[in-house]
Amino acid sequence: MQVQTRQIQQTVILAKATQQLRQVACLQPTLMRIRQGEKHICLNEQTQIARSGDLIIAPAGMQLTLTNVPDAKGYACEVLIFDSQLIEHFRASYPAAVAHALQSEARLCQKSTPVIAKLWDEVFAATANQEPAELLHHRAEGLLLAMTMAGLGAGLLLNRSDALAARVQQLIMLNAAKDWTVDAMAEQLHVGASTLRRQLDKEGTSFRQLLEQVRLNMALGMIQTTKQPIGSIAQQCGYASASRFSARFAQQFGTKPMQLRATVV
Repeated sequence: MQVQTRQIQQTVILAKATQQLRQVACLQPTLMRIRQGEKHICLNEQTQIARSGDLIIAPAGMQLTLTNVPDAKGYACEVLIFDSQLIEHFRASYPAAVAHALQSEARLCQKSTPVIAKLWDEVFAATANQEPAELLHHRAEGLLLAMTMAGLGAGLLLNRSDALAARVQQLIMLNAAKDWTVDAMAEQLHVGASTLRRQLDKEGTSFRQLLEQVRLNMALGMIQTTKQPIGSIAQQCGYASASRFSARFAQQFGTKPMQLRATVV
């Protein structure tokens, strides 16, 4: 079963005070560009720092502990999220460029180039203006091609997300408020519930882990980029109890929803 989603999404995260967040999951292949301030990323007990103009290239499935640090004017980070289908189409269309990129080190934080910066601006503006999908995908693949030719695309092109887990994530993202169960998900995917559990266990995860990961990370994005009340966000992300949502959010990210909202511009 194919899950149809928007293949390119964009947003801007703004903050006026430091944000410290644990276990932030990249549910889809994600590109970030720092415009103001710094993003500190801790991975495997090592810290990488992305400053103004730098790129962060994160494959689907990666979990990050990060700190968003404003400068005198605040913190601003542009985010582009590419659907896995778009990435797969790019891999098939430009195998030589992909092979070149995969020979490079897959670092999260990378220096941009003038060409990449120009193409990024074009994709970001085109997405915001809701250009026709065909033209937008062409622009996006141009950005990916420039990155891979510069040896910057390895982190995005590595496929670290198993197909079944990715399909589970996609279905949850389409309706996070649904009362999801293993049986309901298995029915959607046309597999048996025991098969779903067994396959996810082989991948080192579980349906419950994926469900909570998606819901909490969707809520994180909504708190950072919208003015919706916390209670409304909790309900949209499948939490009937605002207090339980707050407790799970704090356990996951190390800060309460209201504390994080207080730092957002």
